[in-house]
Amino acid sequence: MTEIRRNRIRHGAGHSAGWWVVAGLCVVAGLCVIVTPAVAQEPPTEDVVDPFSETLEALAIEAMPEGFGRDPSVAAAWQALDAEQYIRAREIAEHILAEDPESIPGHAILGYVQHRAEGNLPIALYHLKRSRDLYEQRYGLDSDEDTPWRWHNIAVSELAFVSGEMGRHEDKIRYLEERDSLYSPPWPADRGWPLMRLRRYEEARLVVEQAFELGHPGQISAARTALCAIEAEQQLREAGYEACMAAAAYDRENNIGGPTPYTNAAEASLGMLRMDQAEKLILEASEKFVPGTVSNPWLDLMHLYLAEGRTSEALDALRRMLKWRKRQPAYMDEQNRAETELASAVFLVVAGYPEEAARITARALDRPDRTGFTSSDAEQMEAAAALVDRLAQRTRAELLMEKASWSSFFDGLAARLEAQQARLRAWSSGRRAASLLADERILLATLRPYLAGSVEIPEWIEPELIAVLGPGVVAASLIKAEARETLDEAVGYFRAYESEIAYLQGRELDALRLADEALETLPPHEALLRDRVATLAAQAAADAGLNTRSIELFDAALQRDPGIIRRFGLSLPATFPAATGELAEIARKLLRRSPRFRRANGGYQVVVDGDDSSGSACLLGPQRTRLSCAEVKIRPGEDVEALARRLAAEFHAAAFAPRLDLTQADIRSLDGSPTAGGGRASDRLRNVLSEVAASGG
Repeated sequence: MTEIRRNRIRHGAGHSAGWWVVAGLCVVAGLCVIVTPAVAQEPPTEDVVDPFSETLEALAIEAMPEGFGRDPSVAAAWQALDAEQYIRAREIAEHILAEDPESIPGHAILGYVQHRAEGNLPIALYHLKRSRDLYEQRYGLDSDEDTPWRWHNIAVSELAFVSGEMGRHEDKIRYLEERDSLYSPPWPADRGWPLMRLRRYEEARLVVEQAFELGHPGQISAARTALCAIEAEQQLREAGYEACMAAAAYDRENNIGGPTPYTNAAEASLGMLRMDQAEKLILEASEKFVPGTVSNPWLDLMHLYLAEGRTSEALDALRRMLKWRKRQPAYMDEQNRAETELASAVFLVVAGYPEEAARITARALDRPDRTGFTSSDAEQMEAAAALVDRLAQRTRAELLMEKASWSSFFDGLAARLEAQQARLRAWSSGRRAASLLADERILLATLRPYLAGSVEIPEWIEPELIAVLGPGVVAASLIKAEARETLDEAVGYFRAYESEIAYLQGRELDALRLADEALETLPPHEALLRDRVATLAAQAAADAGLNTRSIELFDAALQRDPGIIRRFGLSLPATFPAATGELAEIARKLLRRSPRFRRANGGYQVVVDGDDSSGSACLLGPQRTRLSCAEVKIRPGEDVEALARRLAAEFHAAAFAPRLDLTQADIRSLDGSPTAGGGRASDRLRNVLSEVAASGG
């Protein structure tokens, strides 16, 4: 399946074009036909049965359709594959190959298992090619019904799927053409995706028309989705919207199933700035789980909720995103692992956990996703990871400087040194992103809101490009992007960019004026982007001496996204009323050293109170409304100074991060700790140990 995103199209299902999947080994109808998927289930539990028993082999032979041969071991392996009992199938295939290293079905089965169960694409490719070559050497291409032709069918079909997943789209087209020339009926829509991926749009349109003429529901569905992708990749907003909505409507009317047409339509809706419609479509998609799809509606919903400032709902969507991904087969890991992890990192940065986010972004940079299921180039995906890593590292550096302000001398020195390292890492990631964005086509697409071909990052992060590339470079590209834009409502996004450019160029009054225009025209759903605009405008107003206006803008952003002050490394104007008691006075002095505040008349107040056993610190707004508070109680063996330091730490956590029910288990699951892998990680570990034991290692 193909899924349209604002910056890319995704291949939703791993083993077919359209909304249909190849069922098992394509044996039900006697040919490799596309069938509707069954309701998603967990893989069947494998009974403890000797796979080489004579009884099982006899039963398997009786159930074997023609074209598979009559070898008993092969029959048992086929039956295991048909039941998705991949461990048993692998054991049988290895036994077959041990007896006959040139076994056509042995290589086909092992390649199939390596692909579907292990996700080891290079090894799968080797065995599938070996099976195909052995068959053609032995039987040629004009073989009759007495030959084991189905294994050749399977090998060629799987070679197409594996090649596509590895981003080898020319190879995929070649294998699909070979399959369609030898086996009936042909499925032209399958070629729509790789042709589109290669930007051979006219050829892709041709196979779409051929698929429509077949009248087969699966092919029509695939063709409609391919057309959605073609229009989107050519950055035709209105045409893409119509095509994607038509694909979703067809899927809905025919009850084909799968989330992809709905998430595609949701992305097209975002491209028209119809956020409410997008949310409804994503929720519809969330009810249509199928295995083997890269589409994860909860990931899309998390980004949407987070951008809208609905942080608690975003957290719930994030939890569901992780559960959805764990239900997918192992071979999907190489296709969307980094994207899923980056979504977690983005959320953790907003939630006030930049250190955990930075661990994730480092992994995503080291192990990027394959691009077989997306229309993105590898450079786009790597640039996205680099930009998110830069944001995480910069935010982490600010958090460490806060820690230094309340720590002892040596602890504070260590925190400052670590902050410098984080800044260096942020700089390095920024340079990496800049080198990857040398293609102006990608930059222009990114500057236009929710457009295919852009970098895969949320709209509220995209202005980070200004500091990375330089305000002059982005300003020149912005003129071209706005000239190409067809959506009138996009003007607010352009003004947001222009405001930040003006701020970085030291034109405070221009930045403030452009920010006001952006805030008037940006969609109200763009909460985090609006907060970004308001925060930088607040700093611009402060630099221009417009203190009242500055405080108004700071207050607007803080109400919804208190962490934005930390992410930008800014300081709030504040006063620190005198405190009574040793604990309160120590804590007050520590808080005055915080980089999040600058002493100024008016503005905010930091009020500290307490005695020798407990204390509190509160941040009061310009109207003396309570924005956040932290309270601590002394622990056994803790002195007053240690309690004051802990109060300062708790205050910063409360004042500059959203209030969320984020448990330690959540954080472990998001940052990829060893306890987060679940059953799949355990299964993989067992598989590795089995291989080591078998090899005598």
